[in-house]
Amino acid sequence: MSSWNKAQLRDLTDRSIVRMELAADRAVTTIAEIHINGLTQCSPSTIEEYRKLIFSVASIKDIRLSDGQQTCAGFNADTVSQDLAETADWESATNPTLQFAATGAPKDSRFKIRWAGDEFDVVAVLSTGGLLDDIIPAALREQVSMKVVLNNGRTVAAYQQIAAEPDLVADWEPDFLVNAESQRYPITAYTSVSPDFLWNWRNFTSLEVELLIVLFSIIIGFLVGRAVFRPTGAVGEIDAALKNREFIPHYQPIVALNSGKIVGFEMLARWQRKSGEMVTPLKFIPLIENLNRVDRLTFALLRQAGAEIVPLLHENPNLKFTFNVTTDQFLSPRFFVDLQEVLIVGNFPMNCVVLEITERQEMADLELARKTVQRYAEKGIRIAIDDVGTGHNGLSSIQTLEAGILKLDKFFIDGIVENEKSRLMVEMLCQLAKEYNMNVVAEGIETAEQAAVTMAMGIHEAQGFYFSRPVPAEQLLEQVKELTIVKPANDKIILPKADAVPLELTAQAS
Repeated sequence: MSSWNKAQLRDLTDRSIVRMELAADRAVTTIAEIHINGLTQCSPSTIEEYRKLIFSVASIKDIRLSDGQQTCAGFNADTVSQDLAETADWESATNPTLQFAATGAPKDSRFKIRWAGDEFDVVAVLSTGGLLDDIIPAALREQVSMKVVLNNGRTVAAYQQIAAEPDLVADWEPDFLVNAESQRYPITAYTSVSPDFLWNWRNFTSLEVELLIVLFSIIIGFLVGRAVFRPTGAVGEIDAALKNREFIPHYQPIVALNSGKIVGFEMLARWQRKSGEMVTPLKFIPLIENLNRVDRLTFALLRQAGAEIVPLLHENPNLKFTFNVTTDQFLSPRFFVDLQEVLIVGNFPMNCVVLEITERQEMADLELARKTVQRYAEKGIRIAIDDVGTGHNGLSSIQTLEAGILKLDKFFIDGIVENEKSRLMVEMLCQLAKEYNMNVVAEGIETAEQAAVTMAMGIHEAQGFYFSRPVPAEQLLEQVKELTIVKPANDKIILPKADAVPLELTAQAS
């Protein structure tokens, strides 16, 4: 029972962090919406839109903007300049574009989130009063103290009922102090309870409740026993893997054939179980698509990529960062909005982003597809056609989409050295791409001969095991840093010859 009591305190603390993260997520989403809709210049219409956003999100009490020339706010305009000037206490989140700070007196339960742009600053002021009240059980309300603080110690939310409890968390009794730290935002929650009450908490439990605990323990034990001997369903397994962040991004370099320089890289999904076992994409990608989990997977990978390789893209803005989207994703208006939000929050440079439309699904509405390409182009995002010649859409998609990049499938590259029909097909696709002013990328290059023939046919860029397998971010960054290919562990691919031009970063990417 003592262990159960402590576990309940830990659960309360974890729930307080989740509650604060949800409030922060709503604020970050609102700020991203401001960015997407171009509401970054002070004007009467901007202030009016800010007020609508404030009324629609209960936890946001004000939105304040500095556009480089003037400052304004949805409400409380007199405090804008002072608030934006308080930069000493800003704490950066995992995404350095986002910054957090407490506002007002130490016991004032408010904090602010700042989006620091190049030409503007947007600050959302959140009220956290009451966020912690309803998660505390009635039996604990007069015996517990709870605080959520920034990394600098400033309080942003509090529930404190013990009169003798010190104001500073550092002075709370350590033997009865539980804490939980957010993995995304610079906030930590602390819960403290009276020592005497903790050990006697079970006395508040009635006989009926204790009998229920025993009964549920038996039921749970039975269910757990069944789960041990029965495989988890596909839906549950995929959802658990997404929740536990078992899907991770790997990156495969795209190389300029005439120089060997890296001109971009494709993000690919990998599933690494908690045991360390790697699940091949051939097994889980069809499941992800059939279970309608593609959006969740895409956004989970992009959030990780934002923390891993975005600084590299800002340092080298001519690099291409590509990833696959299905036809349904591409045509979805909801996906268009959600993707922008993820890219903006992740601080991705839009001009680096390339969506590779796979041809595993038929694109029934080509006119809608053409308009969708234009919508992405307005945001600076480019489109590539993947799996050309092997999927449902064929040459019609090349003509209609007016995409900028055509990716030749490995199916054609495998026979390009010895099979004349494969070469003729590649030549035809290259000529077609030239007519539509498209850049061609050859996928699946595995030998020096394939690379040589591909380059001789006028193809300028390629990717494949000959250059590098898909690798984690740290290995990709090492490839860039060392200006050469880093051979992954247990890799049996044929690397370029010693006299070949090493891979290096280029500022001439197309």
